Amino acid sequence: MIQNQNQINTEIVGMSTSVPTAISMHVNAHSTGLMYENSVTSQQRDSLIGLSNSVMGIKKIGSGRLRRELMMLKKGRFNF
Repeated sequence: MIQNQNQINTEIVGMSTSVPTAISMHVNAHSTGLMYENSVTSQQRDSLIGLSNSVMGIKKIGSGRLRRELMMLKKGRFNF
């Protein structure tokens, strides 16, 4: 079969530049979301650790009188 001399045979050897850019932006969006989630989780964990450390510090450092007062507050906080 004789091909037309004016016909150009081309093959697709790559993607247009918008497709890799879109893929890159998609990956960046997911990475940013994961970093945000990890940051929030880390802040919550640090806050809970700080709170528990302060409670433990009060329990260890506090005198017996302070402990008794805290127990009285704890028992009587719902009594009106």
